Amino acid sequence: MKKNISKKINSKSNKGIKKINSKSNKEIKKIKSKPKTILKKEKIQKPEIKLKKIESKFFVIKKRIHEKEESEFGKFDLHIHSKFSACAVNEPETIVKKAKEAGLKGFAITDHNTIRAWPTLTKLAKENDLIFIPGQEIDVKFKGKNIGHILALFTYDKIVSTDIYDIIDEAKSQSALLSLPHAFDFTRAFRGIEYLSANGPISRYIPAIETFNSRVLRESANIEAKDFAEKNGLFQTAGSDAHMPYEIGNGYLIAKANTELDLLREIKLGRVVANGRLSGLKPKMHTLGAYLNILKDSNFK
Repeated sequence: MKKNISKKINSKSNKGIKKINSKSNKEIKKIKSKPKTILKKEKIQKPEIKLKKIESKFFVIKKRIHEKEESEFGKFDLHIHSKFSACAVNEPETIVKKAKEAGLKGFAITDHNTIRAWPTLTKLAKENDLIFIPGQEIDVKFKGKNIGHILALFTYDKIVSTDIYDIIDEAKSQSALLSLPHAFDFTRAFRGIEYLSANGPISRYIPAIETFNSRVLRESANIEAKDFAEKNGLFQTAGSDAHMPYEIGNGYLIAKANTELDLLREIKLGRVVANGRLSGLKPKMHTLGAYLNILKDSNFK
């Protein structure tokens, strides 16, 4: 009897324990299942929305900075002739008008052996928010022989010398930048490189070379000039060499500059890019007409 009673009690208690265990297991499962769903919502869904917002804001800020930097860059045509060069027809007003149409930020006037266009163009450039760089293209001699041309940029007075070494001295006294224009062009090559190189690095005498000139007969002349610049550690300049209004802006330097001195600094730091397109044979024919006084600026309006 005692054994039967103890079996019944044990079986009842076991059932009770099982029920409690089953209930507690269900409750544990419920407790465990709830945090999982909470964790999923907190860790996956919410942070994703926050990250997207942060990334989009960063993209907008980055885009604004990029646009601001781009606006500081500009194109500079550093070889333009006015009507004061016998071979050109460009009136000062036309130069400024065409410069703006070409999207230039600044330009240099480099008339042959004269600075007569400077006063008018200094004023007009300022009125039209353009940077004016005073310059001149000088006929160069060595031992009485013509050996080509030299550009004197960022000058502040006329260079009157014609002998190559005297020109170099005058340019240095003005802190001007000397550059060899169209140095390897078929008919206008500079024939003084050998003379200068015989006395040391050419950069000691002429620190820059025009690596893009729109009037060269063949593109290979510009490529050769660029190779020469890299091999000899020369600074780079570029320009259209415009004698006619429609040529202005065909050749240019790209630089981050807002003033004349900014541009000079960027050239000397090598932070410029020479670019443009060739003007072809047509302007050369028109130049002949300018020499003969057959063509004027008004013929191109």
